[in-house]
Amino acid sequence: MVTRVPVAPGLLEWALERSGKSTDDFQSHFGAWDRWVAGRAEPTLKQVEEIARYAHLPFGVLFLPEPPAVELPIPDYRLGVDGDAREPSQDLLDVIDISIQRQAWFVDYAERNQVGAAAIRRWDYAADVTEVARGIEEELGYGVDQRVGMSRTDARNHLRRRFEAIGGLPVFTSLVGNNTHRLLSRAEFRGFTLANDVAPLIFVNTNDDTLSGQIFTFLHEYAHVVRGQSGVSDEDPTESIDSGVEGWCNAVAGEVLVPEADLRNHYRATVDLTAELDRLAARYHCSTLVVLLRLLTAGLLARDGFGDVYAAERDRVDEILRRQPRREGGDFYRNQPFRVGEKLSRVVLAELAAGRASYTDTFKLLGLRSVSQLDTYGNTLGVA
Repeated sequence: MVTRVPVAPGLLEWALERSGKSTDDFQSHFGAWDRWVAGRAEPTLKQVEEIARYAHLPFGVLFLPEPPAVELPIPDYRLGVDGDAREPSQDLLDVIDISIQRQAWFVDYAERNQVGAAAIRRWDYAADVTEVARGIEEELGYGVDQRVGMSRTDARNHLRRRFEAIGGLPVFTSLVGNNTHRLLSRAEFRGFTLANDVAPLIFVNTNDDTLSGQIFTFLHEYAHVVRGQSGVSDEDPTESIDSGVEGWCNAVAGEVLVPEADLRNHYRATVDLTAELDRLAARYHCSTLVVLLRLLTAGLLARDGFGDVYAAERDRVDEILRRQPRREGGDFYRNQPFRVGEKLSRVVLAELAAGRASYTDTFKLLGLRSVSQLDTYGNTLGVA
């Protein structure tokens, strides 16, 4: 006998909304979807399991009498300029959840192996932004002179590896796990931080973002790390330091990228502004929009009419990006150190080889599904 399960129609509608898919998607996938939502029929237990999988929801939630409240497990700073809080998507919740699990596993490993705290200085909110930025430059080895000769790809890799070297866990990805059908929304969030004394984790959402944008996001999240403050960010770069946590983190990231003293020495006010923005953006490995904002805060550009200048430059940048070919996915195994973290990957594989980690945990932590994938990934990393 087929067992049918009563599921509240309101929960089915909520599941569809949370999935990001359309009603037509669900109707084509589940032929009886319209009848379930109307309460004229009930799905089987296996069909409820498939609904949960298709909507990327926990199975048990579909047995609740009404949709649950959706809340982030860490502070939410994604208020932007309109001040409206936004309900997090299931994609965002899922990447935070796996990041929390990975960080917790690594912290447990660190405690068992007497790995000390991350070599990252904490700074108080009242600390001078310029002083904080100089301290971060030293920790990350990312002063302006140290960037000479680096490409933006080199710069991102340098920051990623340096953060790992001093105790951090960096993640750069555009996906939930390795699911190419679950692209993270850049409009929803740019990144998040899981603060921790031993292994702070920085997550950078790379979907539809430039390398310059990823570098800014990383430095913004690093400012969260030095404050010891977890949170999800959208880091609107136009927010000022007076706008709270995000404004402070923006100010620190901006000063690391474009030190005001260096900018004053190298800005040429007598040449074409567009050409000068391109030149300075290349020097600092950042976007021309960040340079514009730094010129404004340094008093090198007038506030009067700045909004029009900024809007025109934003349109120019958008047009350049539209003309660029979309990046291909690349090699799966070479992407994994970015999606998971190279240090975490090496430690997990070493613990598996030593018999101190199970295959079940290893598959979950590294987002892999088979022993052959583990072997190939280990070979890619040079881990025997």
